[in-house]
Amino acid sequence: MSSSPDRDGREPTEVPTQPDDGAYEPPTRAGYRAGTPFRYSALTLTLLSVVVSPVALVAFAWLATTTTGFETAFPFVVFEETTEGFTLALDTVSFGTVFIVALVGTVVLHELVHGLVFRLLGFDVSFGVAPRLGAFYTAIFEQFQTRRQLAIAVVAPLVVLTPIGVLLLLIPGPHVPFVWFGLVLNTGGAVGDLFVVWRLRQLPPGTLFYDVDAYTSYVYEPE
Repeated sequence: MSSSPDRDGREPTEVPTQPDDGAYEPPTRAGYRAGTPFRYSALTLTLLSVVVSPVALVAFAWLATTTTGFETAFPFVVFEETTEGFTLALDTVSFGTVFIVALVGTVVLHELVHGLVFRLLGFDVSFGVAPRLGAFYTAIFEQFQTRRQLAIAVVAPLVVLTPIGVLLLLIPGPHVPFVWFGLVLNTGGAVGDLFVVWRLRQLPPGTLFYDVDAYTSYVYEPE
């Protein structure tokens, strides 16, 4: 592994090594305590997503219906009047198309925004999939980052894409179901980012972070 300058202007004091026995040794940092592991909890993220996603679904569906009408917002719902009242049916092909296009588009845009912000902050960016978390990721492996840098990058997709999506919902058109469903997916997908921000608030100013892989990061608190 090679060393690169830290983004706060200082060099790491020791390059991390990967021993033959597989035990990872994180780098040391002058003026900081030894790095302590920070790991995402798949259970916590799942529970957060279960709570956040339905709320986002109802909120954005209501907004889309209010601004553009039910038929525009839900083209995959077939409404038919009968002599006894009415029936509702789901056009599975139309719904599947909306779901797949919104899912792919949202994942790509979400991770690209993460990556763009990290790049603007001067980091080398990696993209990938974390099967154990059931999520895609954008990361800056083996590079120190400050609390402020990390906070800006992790909230960027939620802060940037949400207002753009809401504005698009105000314009009637065939894009509406893709946009509102994309907003739901983007909000649900941001639970991991919000979890990081919550943890950041509990740590002292000057704390640094160091990502090893998609599952393990190290937290460095000032001495």
